[in-house]
Amino acid sequence: QVSPRTLVRGGVRTNYYSEGEALHVEPRISMSHALTAEVRAKVSAGTYHQYLQLVTTEGFSGSDAWLPLDDSVEPGASAQVATGLEWEPSEKWQVTVDAYYTALDHLVALDTRVSADAAKDKNTSDDFFITGGEGWASGFEFFAQRRTGAVTGWFGYGLGWSKRRFDELNDGEPFAPKYDRRHDVSLVLTWRTGPWTLGLNQIYATGQAFTPAAARYRMRDPANPFVPPSDAVLPAPKNSARLLPYHRMDLSVKRRINLFGLEADAYLQVFNAYNRSNEWFIQYDTENPEVDPVVATMLPMVPTLGIDYQF
Repeated sequence: QVSPRTLVRGGVRTNYYSEGEALHVEPRISMSHALTAEVRAKVSAGTYHQYLQLVTTEGFSGSDAWLPLDDSVEPGASAQVATGLEWEPSEKWQVTVDAYYTALDHLVALDTRVSADAAKDKNTSDDFFITGGEGWASGFEFFAQRRTGAVTGWFGYGLGWSKRRFDELNDGEPFAPKYDRRHDVSLVLTWRTGPWTLGLNQIYATGQAFTPAAARYRMRDPANPFVPPSDAVLPAPKNSARLLPYHRMDLSVKRRINLFGLEADAYLQVFNAYNRSNEWFIQYDTENPEVDPVVATMLPMVPTLGIDYQF
C-alpha cells in the first residue's frame, strides 16, 4: 500500500517445462490509483510463455486441438502492458475503459505442406510446425454493467488489431491471424418481473480473416500431351480477405414453477432468433473451374424447450 490511494502488486511466476528442461521466470506488476472516490486508474505489465500449441486451419475450424511442444521448438513468449480507468458511481453501475499492447515471440504455425505420407517419418514439433514467428496485438475495450435492479446486464465493445509474421509464410510479410477481429460487440440484458425472467443476447463481430483465391490456372504435362490438363487455384496473400460480419441474437424466457413440490424453471431459448446465415468457411473446387466457391454456414435458428430443477 504505497499510499491511501495507491496500491501496487508485484509477483513472479516460475515455470519448469520438462521438454528441454526449460525454466522460465515471469515477473508481473500492477498498480491502481484512486483518482476520486468513484474513479480508479490502473496499469499492469507481465511476461508469459505458452507450452501448448493450438492446431487449427485458417478455413475449417471444427476440429481445433491443443498439442504440447517438445524441445525441438522454443515455446511461445509474450510481454503485455495494459492500462485503463474504472468508474463505479454506485453499487448498481460499473464502467471500465482499457487499452493493451502485447508483443509476441517464438510463434509457431502448423505446416500444412507436410503430407500425410511424409508425416509418418516425422516425430518432432519442428517437423510439423513453422517456427520463429513474431507478432503483436493491441486494442481498446469498453465495458459497462448494470448489476442490480429489475433490469441487469452489460455492454462490451472491443477494437483490436493483431498481426503475425513468419519468414516462410506470405513471403515474409505480416498477416492477420485467424482470430483477428477489428470490432467485437456484445449486449446482454436480463429483465426479472415476478416469476418471469426475459433475456436477450446480441453479438456482432468483424468477419474472420481467410485466404481467398486470386486466380485459377491450368497445368499441362509437356512430356505427355495425352494427359488431360489439371486446374489449380492460385492463393492470394495470406488472410487478405474477410468473411461477412458475424452477428446473431439469442432470446430466452423463463418462468419459476412448482414441480412435484420442488421449485423449477421452465424455459424457452431461441438461438439465432432472426436466422442469420453466418459464414463458417469458403471451399473452392479445384477440379471444376466453372463451379462457384461453396460458402459453408453455421447453425440456423435453434429453439430449445426445457425444465431446470434441483433436488
